[in-house]
Amino acid sequence: MAYDWRHGLPILRGHSVTLREPTLADADALYTRLTSPRVARYISTPPPSARGFERFISWVQHERSMGRHACFGVAPDGMEELAGLVQVRQLEADFGTAEWGFALGDAFWGTGLFMETAPLVLDFAFRDARFHRLEARASVDNRRGNRVLEKLGAVFEGTLRESFANSLLRTDQMLWAIVADEWLAAHPAPSWLSSAPVEKPPEAEPDRRPPPPAPWRTRLPDLRGEGVAVRELRPEDAESLAALFADPDVGRYIPPPPPTARDFARFIGWASEQRRSGSVLCFGVVPDGSDAAVGVLQLHELEPPFQNVEWGFVLGKPYWGTGLFQRATEVLLRFAFDTIGVRRLEARAMAANARANAVLRRLGATEEGHLRQSFLLGGQYHDDVLWSILAADWRRQHSAGVPG
Repeated sequence: MAYDWRHGLPILRGHSVTLREPTLADADALYTRLTSPRVARYISTPPPSARGFERFISWVQHERSMGRHACFGVAPDGMEELAGLVQVRQLEADFGTAEWGFALGDAFWGTGLFMETAPLVLDFAFRDARFHRLEARASVDNRRGNRVLEKLGAVFEGTLRESFANSLLRTDQMLWAIVADEWLAAHPAPSWLSSAPVEKPPEAEPDRRPPPPAPWRTRLPDLRGEGVAVRELRPEDAESLAALFADPDVGRYIPPPPPTARDFARFIGWASEQRRSGSVLCFGVVPDGSDAAVGVLQLHELEPPFQNVEWGFVLGKPYWGTGLFQRATEVLLRFAFDTIGVRRLEARAMAANARANAVLRRLGATEEGHLRQSFLLGGQYHDDVLWSILAADWRRQHSAGVPG
């Protein structure tokens, strides 16, 4: 039976392992086990101290309470200290699509601990929390990680160019996915015993350190292209955007947009808050001769500090086929790569959306994968195509500069 895990994660018990939410008391053990060079090679740069792990634990507890993140500590039988972590984070609202990752201390590699741990997390995700799709990324040379994902029944969906970087490594990753229907058909009975979740507020307030200073966090610049301005959304754009995005042809391949001008005004306020936090940048597309935005371009940070980024775009139907999108996008991408310092820009487009996929190809994006049942629209899941543009690609294509 599904329950609201935001109030507290259950304790999951396997044959020789228990999974529970990490607490501040686990920080020392996690710092010791997850910062060795062998472990750190294939994970995002871990916190540099036990105090840093305490801040991380406070953050994941807070994110769980907000319904965006579930983090389990891995405790082998006979041990009170954690051997590692498994995390699940939201990629799409209501966890239609989520990403999961794992890290175990190297003393536990090859012991079978992960292969006992992973089904517990997958059962929680698909059977209890009712997630639909779980993605995992593993470095191409991480043979152990890719092998265990394949053993679990994950399907390889593409190779992501230069999608991982830390202080030790920059590499391509393999993208794997498991869909709920496939997992539940192959595993009709749960693989764990679960205690009833206990309501557990975060132990401490997360460390709300301000993001590194950057002029665009204070205010987005006004960017100029040929016959177009690309600027921060303003409250007065709400009426124009609500009217344009209400067109059924515009809404055919995107999540439902705000339905009224008032709702769009709230979205614009949210976008301003996200810009100040440094996580999302949202621009309006304004053609010459117009005062109001007729489209939206968005950059969403996937990995701090804004180097691996996902972007999306929507343009009012009267401006399709006019070249406006191409001109606006050239300006935005130049800002992303040359000013912000984005290293990799990803986009997902519904496989059935021939127009969007053709536009991405014309921009020089590389098709990297076909994502099964990754986008919920109209009560049904649809496949996406994953595209990327690397900073090096962009600079090669625009070595002579982009007019603007």
